[in-house]
Amino acid sequence: MTPPATLFLIVGLPGAGKTTRARELEKAHRALRFSPDEWMIPLFGESDADGKRDLLEGLLINAGLCALAVGTNVVLDFGLWGRDERSALRSLGACVGAGVEVVYLPIGEATQRQRVQERFLVRPGQTFPITDSDLAQWRA
Repeated sequence: MTPPATLFLIVGLPGAGKTTRARELEKAHRALRFSPDEWMIPLFGESDADGKRDLLEGLLINAGLCALAVGTNVVLDFGLWGRDERSALRSLGACVGAGVEVVYLPIGEATQRQRVQERFLVRPGQTFPITDSDLAQWRA
């Protein structure tokens, strides 16, 4: 019998290394990786164009559940800061017969600030500007 597919939930603040870890899991587990950040700028030119990010995330989750149901591993590179959001995704994964693994990536404040600034300097067209007040609010 074939083992069930696995849903990997990547949890962490901006700069924690979520996308790097998601790409590693994608390769190691032959998984389909979904990252809304990689879709938002090409589609809408910004991080949250009039609430379209929520719509996009819902569509990516639906596609991921369909992939899990046919035995394909899936990585959700979303951040998933809320406990309720993670619980809902664990339940949805179980409903399609998938195993679920939560991958938490902690990061210190100084390292986070440095990584976010470097990322924007190196790839400004592929990432979003994040202010110190944004970081403080999200850390809270």
